[in-house]
Amino acid sequence: MNRKPVVALVLPPVVAQLMFDPRDLERLKQAAEVFGPFERTDLSGLQLGLNESTAIITGWGSPPFDEALVAMAGKLKLIAHSAGSVKPIVTDALYDRGIKVTTAAAANALPVAQFTVAMMVSLLKQMPWIGPAQAKADQEEIARRMAQTRDLTRTTVGLIGASRVGREVIQLLKSFHDLQIRVYDPMLGADEAAKLGVQSVSLEEVCQSPIVSVHAPNLPETRHLLNSKTLALLPDHAVLINTARGAIIDETALLAEVRKRPLYVLLDVTDPEPAPADSPLRKEANIVLTGHIAGAMGESRKEMGKLAIDETLRFLNGQPLQHEVTRDMLATQA
Repeated sequence: MNRKPVVALVLPPVVAQLMFDPRDLERLKQAAEVFGPFERTDLSGLQLGLNESTAIITGWGSPPFDEALVAMAGKLKLIAHSAGSVKPIVTDALYDRGIKVTTAAAANALPVAQFTVAMMVSLLKQMPWIGPAQAKADQEEIARRMAQTRDLTRTTVGLIGASRVGREVIQLLKSFHDLQIRVYDPMLGADEAAKLGVQSVSLEEVCQSPIVSVHAPNLPETRHLLNSKTLALLPDHAVLINTARGAIIDETALLAEVRKRPLYVLLDVTDPEPAPADSPLRKEANIVLTGHIAGAMGESRKEMGKLAIDETLRFLNGQPLQHEVTRDMLATQA
């Protein structure tokens, strides 16, 4: 009788409980001997997982697979990451050994996109400010904010980045009436833009949109992409949303711009993260901080775990991976 391949869950037990539905784990156990989950400090568990596993499922709290860990993993052929970005765990040592890497970022993209579009509606409706004013029965503030309310229709949305999340946002926006969607992404060709039903434009053109949403990775090229020059292009009363990475926005320049004129800003991410308790971002009335809640929460996290298990089963069955991250791809992803 052939022995089943070994799969180890190298992530904290508390994270595994959040990420994996028992029914999906049972499907995995039908195809493989499953060990773990193991804390990164559980050296004996890690050694067992590394020595014996054909595939390892990782997630938030997993250790980086550096040369020392990879050297212990002689049978390892696949890392299936149940979280989003693989950058915290991936090193060249994995790729040098020919070990394949996949990510569950696709399952995280829809919740982020849903949050993004919901926040577009919320900020256009002035809800973060009308709500507190209603609680205080501040009629003057209510009237002032009500005069500025708008709808997500007959307008232009500018997206920075045609990433997984950016593309989900595009699909969601198609259900709204009479929207023009502009996208800035150096990797987006004219043919692909046409397929998506968007205009591929310059960063400057995107920044002139009344609604701007950031969906780019944090790379040297994108650091402070939104700076004093590009932020100055935002029209008065523009909505700016960042659910990507905090470093993409020069926060000093943003503060200066918000203090000059009416802009409505939602930052789900900051640089550093979280924003310090005394950060001036927390004191600006028209800047809303949401503390990195846009991504998968609750049952949505089970979808990420399911994706990682599905990828592992595909690999064990000799089927093509659907969410592989190659070394070249890593350079342009979040």
